[in-house]
Amino acid sequence: MEQTRATSGVATLEYPATRWAVALLVSIALVVLTQLYSAIPLIAPVSADLGADVTFALSTTFSLCYAVGFLVWGPLADQFGRRRILLLGLAGLTILTAACALASSVTMLGVLRGGQGFVAASFAPVALAYLAEAVPPARRGVALGAMATAFLVAGVGGQAIPEAMAVLFGWRLTFAAGRLLLALGFLALVVWLRESPRERGSASLARRFVLLGEIAAQPPVIFLAAAHVTLLFSLVAMYTALGPHLAEFGLEPSQVLVLRLVGLPGMFVSLLSSGLVARLGRTRVAQVGFGVAALGLVLEALLAGSLVGLAAASLLFVSGVALAVPVMIGLFGESAAPNRASGMALNGFVLFLGASLGPLAAGTGIAFPWLLAGLAMLLLLAVLSLAGVRRLERSASRPDESVAR
Repeated sequence: MEQTRATSGVATLEYPATRWAVALLVSIALVVLTQLYSAIPLIAPVSADLGADVTFALSTTFSLCYAVGFLVWGPLADQFGRRRILLLGLAGLTILTAACALASSVTMLGVLRGGQGFVAASFAPVALAYLAEAVPPARRGVALGAMATAFLVAGVGGQAIPEAMAVLFGWRLTFAAGRLLLALGFLALVVWLRESPRERGSASLARRFVLLGEIAAQPPVIFLAAAHVTLLFSLVAMYTALGPHLAEFGLEPSQVLVLRLVGLPGMFVSLLSSGLVARLGRTRVAQVGFGVAALGLVLEALLAGSLVGLAAASLLFVSGVALAVPVMIGLFGESAAPNRASGMALNGFVLFLGASLGPLAAGTGIAFPWLLAGLAMLLLLAVLSLAGVRRLERSASRPDESVAR
């Protein structure tokens, strides 16, 4: 009876996450990740308003602090619980997002964005760890897939919505609106989020940070990290360079907005990942995702002079990224169990370290087609890195097979 209620979406003591709680976390994820991706379309209007290039202050400082924050919040959540860290982080993010709307200089903006990024990092790894524990096993794959989809949809929607708001109302209102949505999300979590009782062990907080380093030093994790860093690096670099490239066509801002949105349907490919994993295995599905993304970038490079070609190829590229991301999250989670928050923290650090470097790669002045070709090469190297993971998995399984015989 208890298991029946759990799988039907009603909270139980062991699995307290209802479908409403999952939907709430997915919705908040969209708002939190929008704070990262909004930097891409806001660089131009904020630079014009503050009278200087704000790429580093607006984008890179957020992404770097976001990546580093993962390494702090993951062990804290393993030590003090998921709900407490989620609420603390969301409250801090609400305050700092409101402050960003008041920034009057590039330096002030950089400091606030760095703080915003660090605090925002409390959400993703902790929410993923919460879903991995508080959702019944029968619905867990769907819940994690929905969260991964939210992270990816924010990659496109988090550009399009702030860009539209900046054109209509000014860039400061985008942060003011984000503050309001985050405050509502905080209040909703206070009311609806419940955490399951779990054994946290006797490890000290210091020991949890040491454990994070031990997980990161494992050979399979090193191969995973080498592949994972290329995903958002290529996504952010491509979309950052896309705007200036489209400007050469003389497009209006509304037309650029449409082309950014073309990739949105591809984000929902992540929902198909669990079914493919059941047939092919996690590592092979991840390789397929990286390969599809690389093919999309190659086609974008070849069709850079065609708007229709760019749109179709970008959709293929985004679909490949969307297929790979939830599978990579699962691989990192497996490597760290039962310290899932630490594993998700490591996953997020690697993923968003790549995101922080993406704008810098796009700003090197490399021609758009050649930039895409280089990004495609990195994704193909990621496929090879995942082949190393598969080899290690087979080597680890051989002793068990010999024992069985």
